[in-house]
Amino acid sequence: MKSRLDRRTFLRLASATAALMAQEARPQTTPQATSQTKPQAGTQATPQAKAQAAGQQSAQAAPAPRRGRVAPVASRKNFVGIQVRAFGWVDEGIDAVLDNIQKKGDVNTVWAYTFSYGEARLRTGGGLPDHGVSGTGGGAGAFYDYDPKYFQNTILKDFRSSEYGKFNVIEEVAPKVKARGMDFFAWDLNNANAALPRLIPNYAAVTEVDLNGRRTSSPCFNHPDYRAFLSGKVESLLGGYASLVDGVAWGCEREGPLNGVLSGGGGGTCFCQFCQAKGRERGISVERAKEGYRQMGQLFHATGQSSRPMDGYFSTFWRILLQYPEILSWETLWTESFQGMQAELYGLGKEIAPQKPFGFHIMQSMTFSPFYRAEEDYTKRRGTADFLKLATYNNAGGPRLEAFLNGLGRGIFRDATPQDFLALYYKMMDYKEAPFDQLASAGLSPDYVAEETKRALAGVAGEVKIYPGIDIDVPTLAANPKPTDKKTKPEDVSRALRAAFGAGADGVVLSREYVEMWLANLTAAGDTLREIFAQSAVKS
Repeated sequence: MKSRLDRRTFLRLASATAALMAQEARPQTTPQATSQTKPQAGTQATPQAKAQAAGQQSAQAAPAPRRGRVAPVASRKNFVGIQVRAFGWVDEGIDAVLDNIQKKGDVNTVWAYTFSYGEARLRTGGGLPDHGVSGTGGGAGAFYDYDPKYFQNTILKDFRSSEYGKFNVIEEVAPKVKARGMDFFAWDLNNANAALPRLIPNYAAVTEVDLNGRRTSSPCFNHPDYRAFLSGKVESLLGGYASLVDGVAWGCEREGPLNGVLSGGGGGTCFCQFCQAKGRERGISVERAKEGYRQMGQLFHATGQSSRPMDGYFSTFWRILLQYPEILSWETLWTESFQGMQAELYGLGKEIAPQKPFGFHIMQSMTFSPFYRAEEDYTKRRGTADFLKLATYNNAGGPRLEAFLNGLGRGIFRDATPQDFLALYYKMMDYKEAPFDQLASAGLSPDYVAEETKRALAGVAGEVKIYPGIDIDVPTLAANPKPTDKKTKPEDVSRALRAAFGAGADGVVLSREYVEMWLANLTAAGDTLREIFAQSAVKS
């Protein structure tokens, strides 16, 4: 019997095969590959069949190497990007926004949101700078029109945002960007958000399942329909807008289940049928993984001094980990599924448009958490990205790091206070920053930007471009920010830029969003960048 493979399935299997051939042998038994038959029009595979397929295709998690690229990537020299929300174009006007970012910020690459998990307009007194329109409301979903043919193999088909009418960010913005000699990157941001299951039909069906069998708001990277949805977006951008989209920046700020537990929050996920099938295929006891996460959560969620274990929190944490090694196995399963999905998307992007840059946003937790840092290994990114944008937000980084350390004090380091373990933490991370009681008001230093840039450059060894994110009025994300929290000043922007390029950065992304930036700080960025590039031209 002959089996017909659709294009997307063929690309996935080809990428996985190339990855397996390129990697060293691993002491792990893998199942034989099986071909998949494309479902007939109008039909959907059953959940049981999809779960079986998910277990059979664990090789998808293996990164697809760049060795097979047939053309060099068209990377811009002196790369300067900036992220622009959809409502920024609508409220201020496309030409006005481009004037500001190009003339004031010296930007040459626009990262325009083509998909967002949710955005909300800023208000006067609530983060609105000296441009933009104060208001409420915002959109979630896609801000461009897409051909349904790219989403035939997923139940997620209707995700076009109607918040801004028929505004198509690619068709309306990209031509004007290109007319100015700039590049247009599609910024595909896929964070989890409670709004998406309400706004996108069938989205709730692809979300993760917790210890108690309840759906969460976070989508599962092992769910075939969600994987096909993410792949379809890449195809719709690079295939549907081949002459307008110059590159793709892909982002998703997610961590594995153990990271949340270690900070005193979160819980064990995902235990959907697809993750369970993948876990069993790897020889992991699903029930023991559940019980391990359940006990870990009970340990750190307990309240009151009387709840302190006789042997302390850290020793009890370690005891649970020894009793239930499945905790780490499940964390690894989640992380490899996440990173494998990214590698698959990269391979798909290279197949469609090999010369166009395709890269990823790396969330700031990578620079805060020693646990997440261990999982996000830069050396493994060498074959699965053209560029990495690092969230090295040093001004907001002070209050954010304070919050992270407080989280550790509620979790794995609950036997002590942040003041107690800060010196050890700085030693572990190789940081030299402010004392804990000054951290939020001082922010992090430009050295933080430089050191994280150097670490990334060393990890990728010249095979991936490194673009640090330069903090320009990045919010702290605290529920109740303090008046004394560090605020960005023009000199802060200048120092961070000089630190980044002094460390060897290939470019920068002015961050976080244009709509959040005060124009004096944006202007400081442009003035500093012109000086840096002029000095570089003289030296060369």
